[in-house]
Amino acid sequence: MSAGMDAAAAADRRRVQRAALRAGAWVGAASSAVLAVVIAIIVAVMFASARVERVPHGGRGGGRRELVIELDGLVPVAVVATAGTTITGAVDPLDAIADVCEELGVWMHVDGAYGLPASSTPTAGPLFAGLARADSASVDAHKWMFVPKACSVLLVRDQENLTRAFRHDASYMVEEEGFRHPVDGTLEYSRPFRSLKLWTALRAHGADAFRDAIERNLLLARHLHALAVEHPRFEPLLPSADLSIVPLRRIPSSGDVDAHNMALAREMQVDGRVYVTSAVIDGTACLRPCIVNYRTRTEDVESILAVADELGSRLETA
Repeated sequence: MSAGMDAAAAADRRRVQRAALRAGAWVGAASSAVLAVVIAIIVAVMFASARVERVPHGGRGGGRRELVIELDGLVPVAVVATAGTTITGAVDPLDAIADVCEELGVWMHVDGAYGLPASSTPTAGPLFAGLARADSASVDAHKWMFVPKACSVLLVRDQENLTRAFRHDASYMVEEEGFRHPVDGTLEYSRPFRSLKLWTALRAHGADAFRDAIERNLLLARHLHALAVEHPRFEPLLPSADLSIVPLRRIPSSGDVDAHNMALAREMQVDGRVYVTSAVIDGTACLRPCIVNYRTRTEDVESILAVADELGSRLETA
């Protein structure tokens, strides 16, 4: 969450002061944005006349420009685009959002907490077109860069925006001329050395090893999606697996499909052979396999449907 708060504060510093002098300010975030992003925005602008607007996800970005124009009575502070939602892996049309942000002079932040590492792969890279135009982007390395929790990264186009937002003059802090002090670029003052684990992993294995592992995860997700399409008792909720999340559900011979899948997720967790969480997407309950482990093999993915079908059959006869 701290990375999102730092980005929101940088955007807030640049625009919210004059925004608060008018009718108010707003920050746009996708309706599927993770809770941490919304909390971070609220904290960053809590002392200004500002609010968070949840932007409906209309297909591949339909409605976003219209919402910006309709709210032009307020002063836009920032738009938070999502690069891989944590529930389905959907990626916002970053180029189209960047067009609007550039036209109105609005800060564009990309929340890539889960999905951003996939932008480095040949399979998923094209989904992230426009990423380079963002003012800032955040990623949780503990989600899909294979390091222990917690390790979040904030990337900014211009580091001076962070410095202007957080710089202070405390006489008890000794700062040498020409040395950028870490506290001048973040909300956190005292904090652990979280980045060491990621730095060490990259130094030990190299970026290509990370990229290759993520690519394998993507291909395994596509394999699982294809298996669900072919299986007579399963159906995927999405037409394709863009990233490594494959929402799917088992169709029982009778009864409530949603209740069956929620119960099935609990049974799979108790069983322990594979661990799959449940989710509710647009009112539909489902299983939500998410492949983010570099050790995951083809046989592991194939066992998901085998175990789910076995336990689902038991539920039907219980």
